[in-house]
Amino acid sequence: MTIDIPEDVALRLEQLAEQHDTDLGNLLRDMIERYAEERPGDDKRWATLADLARHAKLMNMASPKPVNTAERSREILNTEYVDYLKSRIDP
Repeated sequence: MTIDIPEDVALRLEQLAEQHDTDLGNLLRDMIERYAEERPGDDKRWATLADLARHAKLMNMASPKPVNTAERSREILNTEYVDYLKSRIDP
């Protein structure tokens, strides 16, 4: 199938596909799925873990290695949460 689109749009799509390390077909498929999910008047559905993972990858938020947050939960609470609380208390 051939679709006639303006050259500037085609170039932008190619740039986006390159930025997200995917091919043009997959990029367009993801964009269409997102558009279909966000159309006004449609019933919204809850995001699944697969949806969250896909969006994390699209936004370059995914870790290259598996991360076990539960395993580090005590360490996180003892360091990062304490710093957060102290920042809220200190003016």
